[in-house]
Amino acid sequence: MGKKNNRANPPKPPVTPIDGVLLALPVVFVLGVRTVAGPCIHEDGTVGACAMAGTVLTGLGVVAAVLAALRLYGADKRTRRSFDLFLVIAGLAMAILPGNVLQLCMMATMHCRAVMLPFARIMGVALVLLAVACEFTVDRDIPTGRKRRR
Repeated sequence: MGKKNNRANPPKPPVTPIDGVLLALPVVFVLGVRTVAGPCIHEDGTVGACAMAGTVLTGLGVVAAVLAALRLYGADKRTRRSFDLFLVIAGLAMAILPGNVLQLCMMATMHCRAVMLPFARIMGVALVLLAVACEFTVDRDIPTGRKRRR
């Protein structure tokens, strides 16, 4: 019997508390957009112009939650680094799209402008900051899986 091949099975990085926060943030975002910070509902039961923005933000939150979950199972540092980059992109999309690309109601007192827009921006920026923090602090000590050349 030979030695085990470490290239095929690199050591799994440890799970840290910041990884749990990074996974919980998109889940809280999706729950928030679907409940408290959802699109406007008028008195007659119709939805406002921001209904599509709520749907897109829910989709972005689900994508970010899946990326954060896959990041926990990343095999090595390079895989985690790519998931961190994708989480930064998803966080930027959460913060920038509503109000700029996605149409919201016109009045500043409407629920989507007063609640959903700041909620999306704060959570998007928090996701970007957490992903960058994971990249620069937590993942520094994880080996890349490659051998150094001498």
